[in-house]
Amino acid sequence: MLKQLSALILFSSFVFPQNSDSLLIQNNQNNFDSSFTAITDTLVSDTTKVKETIAKADTLIPIQGQPLSDVSTIISRNTFLFENYRYTGDLLRSFNLNFIKDLGFVGYPNETFIYGVGNNAISYMLDGVLWNNRYTNSLDLNLVQSEDIDSIEIVPSPRGFLYGPYNNPVTVNFITRDFIVPVPYARIKYYQGPDAEAMIDGRFSALLAKRWNLSFEVTNRSIDSTYTNTEFSFWNVNAKLKYFLSNSVNITGWYYYVDTKQGLNGGVNVDSIANIPASYNIDMYSPEAPVLYPNQKLDVLQNNFGLRTLAKPFDGSKLDLSLYYKYEQNTFVGYKSEFISTPQFENETFGVLLNGEQMFSIAKIGVIINYENSSINYLDPPSLGYSRDENLFSVTPTASLLLLNGKLIPSVFYKYLWSEYVIPGRMRYENLSGLGVDLNYNIFQNLKIYGGYSEYECLSCQESVKNAEVAINYENQNFLMDLKWFKRSNIYVGEKPLPRGYSIAHPEFGNLSGLGLNFNYKVWYLLFETNTSFYFNPQEDKIYGVPEVSFIGGAFIDGYFFDDNLNLKTGFRFYYTGSNNVFTKKWGVDNVSPTNKLDFTLAGEIKKVAIFYFIWENLYYNQYYITPYYPMPDGNIRFGIAWELFN
Repeated sequence: MLKQLSALILFSSFVFPQNSDSLLIQNNQNNFDSSFTAITDTLVSDTTKVKETIAKADTLIPIQGQPLSDVSTIISRNTFLFENYRYTGDLLRSFNLNFIKDLGFVGYPNETFIYGVGNNAISYMLDGVLWNNRYTNSLDLNLVQSEDIDSIEIVPSPRGFLYGPYNNPVTVNFITRDFIVPVPYARIKYYQGPDAEAMIDGRFSALLAKRWNLSFEVTNRSIDSTYTNTEFSFWNVNAKLKYFLSNSVNITGWYYYVDTKQGLNGGVNVDSIANIPASYNIDMYSPEAPVLYPNQKLDVLQNNFGLRTLAKPFDGSKLDLSLYYKYEQNTFVGYKSEFISTPQFENETFGVLLNGEQMFSIAKIGVIINYENSSINYLDPPSLGYSRDENLFSVTPTASLLLLNGKLIPSVFYKYLWSEYVIPGRMRYENLSGLGVDLNYNIFQNLKIYGGYSEYECLSCQESVKNAEVAINYENQNFLMDLKWFKRSNIYVGEKPLPRGYSIAHPEFGNLSGLGLNFNYKVWYLLFETNTSFYFNPQEDKIYGVPEVSFIGGAFIDGYFFDDNLNLKTGFRFYYTGSNNVFTKKWGVDNVSPTNKLDFTLAGEIKKVAIFYFIWENLYYNQYYITPYYPMPDGNIRFGIAWELFN
């Protein structure tokens, strides 16, 4: 990694940076970046008399993808650009109903909870295409390139089931960077931490011709082993070729490649520690502590292809058509069980997605049509004989009225899902549906109220799921208040508590409600940020996997200094995680005591070109865990730089 850093410094010394950025947006969690750069052949003469560039009639204006819903929460790039995040999962921390079931070891597949639900219940999408593993219906967010993300869309809970081939109650859509610049563009990000932890990401974009734009990005993350079997290495590559057929039609071909090798030690074996003599001075926070699986590793290989067409066929309309193919192979190395030594399975998916919308004077209608064919097969051992084919087809119409000049928008939405599952010797068909309504009211320019309700059927539900949400958002240049309340019934909420040591639990279904609040205030150069969530458990025997309360608060110096040449944000951030009942396969259900930590963070942008990062995590070196029994990192320092480069 030192060679990579040397190459970065050497390369950047030959590049002349320009003081511009086509993606700079307001520091606003609910604003979507819709900026673009027009492509033109116009030449400007070398004279100070020319005050502006007049575009020719054949100027091409790129069409950009839009959020799935106009009532979603949008986490803009500028919200997380000054955060010293490690991976894509960290970008969701600013959402007020988010919780990360952290496994402590860098690069491990943490489980993220949104609206109180985690794996198997969240549809993670990339530009509207479901990115989940079709076998597990979940996604390790380490496998998504953080630097490729322009903004993140979190759909309100009543609408969560509408998107994707599964009726998951929550939808998160990663909107990738899609901008055109008249000169070649490059960006490099690098960070380094203890135990040889490092990440380097390089992105390049250029117009090959007037109507063709090529971009590609390469990311590598790695760390050496701390505890036994904790090393990992991730390689992520993406390439996109965009063709501007006209101002009404843009076509993009894309490819994503993932290759990872990751240790999965299962956490510390606390039972074995009890048998170690006290003279060895080993506890669960000692790197020499025994782990459950000292040799188990997971190798992931992905090859994902797609062709996307963005079009405006009529006035007030937009059309998004995607054809995609996804391939993923998972190999568990060193896995031991009574039946399998090295399980290896693959899943292949071919899909077609159409998302269309038409705007009228006082109404808006839309439709989403999605078809997928997936196959899941065990490659090793073949004697296991497991395979599954599934065909999924869904139609989702929506309709909205634009009242009071578009300030009051009532909507109704519906989804029909047909599914066919074919397992050797057995075939299953299901017809599922869901219906909902919501209301979005912009009372004033800065004050919005949202309310919604829906009922729908899903593949794993015992009864119809019912969702309700009410949200209030007020914001201006120096103040943000975003309050959300939701309630969901008849969903999978966790595992029935079993005696410690039992690895098989029975699913529990019940009700779940919660309250989330973002409250930010800026006065002069002082910025105060808070993010608080509460979850209510009306039935004491239900296990939700989220803490009763969690809090993130920070106090920062934030603003421009040195004649506006430095945009600085530095200060302290405090994390508190309340008591939580957590289920793991090895230990059953354990209660995790409240924990806290304090970080110092600094990020500064120099002339809107380079951002340097510094963070000192866990200043008090607290020893704690979020998930039994994965020790969280103690005090450590990490630093890095992100540099926008132009030729």
